[in-house]
Amino acid sequence: MPKTVKIMLKNLLINHLITNGKKQTSEKLVLKCFKLSQKQCLKDHSKIFKSAIINCSPVVNIKSIKRGRKQMQEFPFILRPSIRISLAIKLILHTIEKRSDSTFSSKFNAEITQSSKHSSTSSKMKENMHNEAFISRKYANYRWF
Repeated sequence: MPKTVKIMLKNLLINHLITNGKKQTSEKLVLKCFKLSQKQCLKDHSKIFKSAIINCSPVVNIKSIKRGRKQMQEFPFILRPSIRISLAIKLILHTIEKRSDSTFSSKFNAEITQSSKHSSTSSKMKENMHNEAFISRKYANYRWF
């Protein structure tokens, strides 16, 4: 994997973790998580993180458009690669919030290793998103926005 892609993924993760404008704190969290995953796994942490992002990134999403006064219509659309990566990171962080482990780094490490093996909740959320898009595919030719 090129070094620029590693830096880009790391920066996206840091930017999604920022709360109250404290980027340094989120950088420390990410580095701590990567160190923990490097200690526990035999593979390189960047390869595990990359495979987790690939496994959790959805290809299609559903968009809702208001038609008339009270009528909402949903239709699927294909996502750009940059949005796919960002949405995958959001899914992973959303499932981390629901976990009951003690520290953020242990939650993050467990979610990344599970999602790299296709057995995490974030990959199941991706599959649900794809199933919903498949159900509403009859409206796929309408693009109003």
